[in-house]
Formats: sequence, structure tokens, C-alpha cells
Amino acid sequence: MKTLIGTKSFYKKLIAVSLPIIVQQLITSSLQLVDNIMVGSLGDSAVGSVSAVNQLYFVVILVIFGALGGAGVYSAQYFGAKDFDKLKQTFRFKVIVGLLIALISFITLSLFGRFFISLFTDTLETINNGADYLKIIKWSVFPWAISVSISFTFREIGITKPLLKISIVAILINTLLNFLLIFGYLGFPELGIRGAGIATLISRFIEFGLFAVLLVKKGKVFNSSIRNMFKIDKFVLKAIIIMALPLMLNEILWSTGQTIFFEAYSTRGDQALAAASVTGAISQLVFVTFGGVSTGIAVMVGNTLGENKLKLAKENSKKLIFASMVFSAFMGVLLFVLSYFILGIYDISEAAKDIARFNIRVNAFIIPVLAFNVSMYFTLRAGGDTRSTFIMDSGYMWVIQVPAAILLSRFTGLPANILFLIIQLLELPKMIFAYSRYKRGNWIRNLHASNEHNAEVLIS
Repeated sequence: MKTLIGTKSFYKKLIAVSLPIIVQQLITSSLQLVDNIMVGSLGDSAVGSVSAVNQLYFVVILVIFGALGGAGVYSAQYFGAKDFDKLKQTFRFKVIVGLLIALISFITLSLFGRFFISLFTDTLETINNGADYLKIIKWSVFPWAISVSISFTFREIGITKPLLKISIVAILINTLLNFLLIFGYLGFPELGIRGAGIATLISRFIEFGLFAVLLVKKGKVFNSSIRNMFKIDKFVLKAIIIMALPLMLNEILWSTGQTIFFEAYSTRGDQALAAASVTGAISQLVFVTFGGVSTGIAVMVGNTLGENKLKLAKENSKKLIFASMVFSAFMGVLLFVLSYFILGIYDISEAAKDIARFNIRVNAFIIPVLAFNVSMYFTLRAGGDTRSTFIMDSGYMWVIQVPAAILLSRFTGLPANILFLIIQLLELPKMIFAYSRYKRGNWIRNLHASNEHNAEVLIS
């Protein structure tokens, strides 16, 4: 048991790097919940249309996360090794690839967005509303791609407090504009769903501007001039690509798998679609734990591996995994309590509320399991064991969970809440597989030292 509990200084450092991210994501989730309520006041169809578009956007987000995550593994270790030149190169990679994926996504959504929305619903009103929302929201992917490149790098070097401040400003602006543009208060036009899209777009550009200022003021160790943006050493580029491709493929498969789950629930009608959206928005209030876990592991495992303190990195990983499960259990209790009254603030049908209430309680019980799996994923990723992360995450999902969702939604009459329960319970067997990959110890390695050796071989 002693190996699972850290010292006072351990938890002090963990709180310093993780708490700002948890608070940041809690504020984000809370205000997204407010946005969800505002759109929800327009009816089940409105919630369904925005949810369908957000599910498409979710795929784009995770693809970018995967591509940037490969560079992020090196960012954390290069910073730990104090190799700031290579740290700058990883940042350049993030910006270039982030914008490239944003461009591809923008073109794809422009050409096929309406078709994708129609996969979730056959209600014409929902499809039309979603298409109107998508026409606006798709432009936000460009400023967001740069913002997340900056934000991720700051996280990986342990600077998190300014990120919290920027998020608060951006989200407050988004919420205020939503209030004004959805309902037409204070002389603003009443734009409904289109107003929600405009509010999000404006807040994304403001967020980008604030991150650009932060980059200039506090990002000297990784900031890069535009003229040097494409200067990346071949061996660094090769190493990042080798790391990034499996992570990006994993995120593509994982996000599309989540989209299939969403589509499976939608086969039970707009009420189930609305319930899935509400479940996600409310559950995010406690799932903020995962953002803190990923940041804590990046700094306290990734940086330590970069310093070549391999034994300490392994010890820290055990303590972080245990801490995340304990904290998530408390958050699960909170979520269960919230399920009794929080749905009263939604103006959706009683049938949708009943489904959402059941789903939220399922998440309340399953969150420690999810926390364990997330901790395992980011620990393996911190040491560059992308093969294991791929197998345990998207590999497991597509072999077990996705086929289950397709078969149960197409060939049974099970209601939406039972579908949700079965899919979530399938997270349990993943724990065994994830732990087996962790025990192998393939992730316990100093990537910086390995790359230095590879570079010497190439030069010689």
C-alpha cells in the first residue's frame, strides 16, 4: 500500500500541475452545460442537431489531439532533459500538422457535412438546423488548432495556471454571446442555433489571441519565429512521426467508435439523441478528472523519464494511477447525487430526462474504471509505448465495443439506456488488458537518450 501513496511534496506538485487543468475543464464543462441548457430550451430537435455536429467536431478534435500527442510525448521528455532546441521543433510540428488537419477537416465538413448529420437522424428539421450550425462552427477549427498547440506545450512543461485564466475569459465570452445571440437580448438579433455557432466562433478567435499573447510573454523556451517554422531536424521529425501516426490513428478510430455509439443511441429516436447529449454534458462535470490525470502523468512521469530517472517514473506512475481512481470515486458520488435534481433545469421531454438520468448514474459507478484505463493509457504514452496504447484503446473498442453497439442497436429492441449500460460495462475487461501492458514495462524508457543515440548513428 505504501507504494501507492506519495509524500506531501508529491501531492503538492501534483496539485500544482493538475488542479489548474481540472478547474479549467470544470469551468469549461459547467459553461458548456449552460450552453447545452440554452440550446435545450429550443427543444429535443435543437439539442439533437447541435449534438450531431458536435460529434463530428469531436472526431476532428481527437484527430488533432492524436497528431499533437506524438509530439507532446517528446515535448515532455525534451523539457525534462533541458533540450530546448528540440522542444521548439516539437512545437513547430504541432502548429504545422494542427493547421493541416484543420484544413482537411474544413474541406471535408464543407462537402459532406449534411450527409454526416443525416447519419444520426432522419428528421428534416434536425438535419437543417445542424447544417446551419455547421456552416458557422466549421471556421473555428483554424484558431482552435493553433490554440491547442500552444496550450498542450505549456501543459507538457508544467505551466498550467495561465491556461486556466484564458479559458475562463474565453468561456465567459462564449456564454454571454450565447445568451445574447440565441435569445436576442439587449437588442441583439434572435438567431437560435445559428447564434450558438457565432458565439463559439467569436470566442475561439478571442481564445487564440490570448494564447498568442501568452506565447510571446511566457513561451520563450519553445516559441519559434515564423521564418523558422519549417526547420525541424530529420531525425526529430522521423521520431515524432513514428510516435504520432499510431496515436493519430488511435484517436481517429476511437473518435469514430464514439460516433458509432452515438449513432447507435440515435436509432432509438430524437429523445435518445437528446438524452445522449445531456448525459455527456453533465458527466463532463466529473470527467474533468481525466484532464488532470493526463497533465500529471505528462509532467511527473514524462519529464522524469526525460531526466533518465526511470525508477522514480515507475513509482510516480503507481501513485498517480491510485490517486486518480480514489479522486474519481468521490466525483462519481457527486455525479450520482446530481442525477436526482440537475435534469430539472432542462426543457426537454420527460422521456429524454428518464434516459439521461439512468445513463448519468451508470457513469457515476463506472468512472473509477474509466479513470484507471485513462491513467494506463497516458502512462504508456508518456514512455512512447504507442503500440500498447493503440491495442488497449481503439483496438479493444473496435474488436469488442463497436461490434456490440452495432449488433445490439440493429438486431435487438433494447432501449437506449440498456444499450448505454452494456457499452459502458465493457470497459471492465479492458482494465485487465491495460494492466498487463503496463506490467510489461515497455514504456519505461528515456526517449531523449534514444534519439541522441540515433542522431549520432545518422551523423556517423
